[in-house]
Amino acid sequence: MAKEKKIRFGYLEAKYNFSLNPYPELRFSKCPVCEGKTGQRKLPLLIHIDPKNLITLNYTNRYCPRCDRLIGHKHEIEHLLTDLFSRYNPSIIGNDYLLIGTVEKKAWREGLKQPQLVQDMLPYVHDFKNYGELRMTMAGWFPKDQEPPVMPPSPSTEWVKKI
Repeated sequence: MAKEKKIRFGYLEAKYNFSLNPYPELRFSKCPVCEGKTGQRKLPLLIHIDPKNLITLNYTNRYCPRCDRLIGHKHEIEHLLTDLFSRYNPSIIGNDYLLIGTVEKKAWREGLKQPQLVQDMLPYVHDFKNYGELRMTMAGWFPKDQEPPVMPPSPSTEWVKKI
């Protein structure tokens, strides 16, 4: 069987598994996959915001070294994006976005001094190995043959279109 070729954005090898936590009331001191203890890792995240906005955001993620997994909190990321775009381009707020990967710190620092073109940033971008949004089941007692229902995430309060 032939290996499926993944399309990559950045030129560097894929790094980190990424999980987005959509529940503002939940934090992860333990990894949701392996249940190992998590630490913190501050990395510049590369985010694409529709229609054609690419931004790097230096963000502190939860990190599981056993799974090589970063866990980002959706409401914190959206708060930082809302704060940034409310000053520069409020019409972007509420658009769809995608977290693509991480950027090398040295390239990110240079981008702060002198804005870079997309093609100049690509050699310093690590895509995520995989990306997913966490889902939690509801707590409580359920009959033995019944699966606990999935808890719906809270809707975004800041990253919404203003009419």
